[in-house]
Amino acid sequence: MIDQLYSSTNDLKIAESTIKKMSDTTNFTEMQELWQNYLMRIERSWDHAVSILQKKKGFQQWFKPYAVLKKKDSLLVYLKQARNAEMHNVDTTINKSLKLMIKEKTGRNFRLDSIKSNISNGILDIDLESPDILLDMEADIIPTDPEVVRFKCSGNWYNPPWNHLGNRIEDLHPVSLALIGLNFYKAFLSEAGNFLE
Repeated sequence: MIDQLYSSTNDLKIAESTIKKMSDTTNFTEMQELWQNYLMRIERSWDHAVSILQKKKGFQQWFKPYAVLKKKDSLLVYLKQARNAEMHNVDTTINKSLKLMIKEKTGRNFRLDSIKSNISNGILDIDLESPDILLDMEADIIPTDPEVVRFKCSGNWYNPPWNHLGNRIEDLHPVSLALIGLNFYKAFLSEAGNFLE
């Protein structure tokens, strides 16, 4: 019976290997591509399983709690809509913010009234406004991790998930969320296999 869910199981195996690659990469463009593949694989796994399961007697009653979770759970809603946004080129769902540390090279204290930055053609321009004179400034880029972000899809805004199955989500790194999501989909497929027997 489990062979009926082979395609769904295989998609989750690919999603799992994608998470491993996401955790190993230091290239943000590669991270985005892997994230998109992960999102596509988990949703395809779900859709295929549902198409197999709905042919079995008692499906609606068995499936209803899962359908409710997919519509109400903060993480599951985010992952589904992120897949839609990423696959239809509507919006990006992960970002890696640029953080700068501005300092005076000689260590003098100074006051800044404003900082403006712009990246154009791969060149970072920083405009500083300060009442202090004769400053010798430098800027260092501080490494940051990617995070999921708020995005818009089909006219609706989706905020980063804050909760999954009653548990608070603290870490918004794509790898952390992908692992939590993967565990849900694996559990669903496991129970689906039991339902089919």
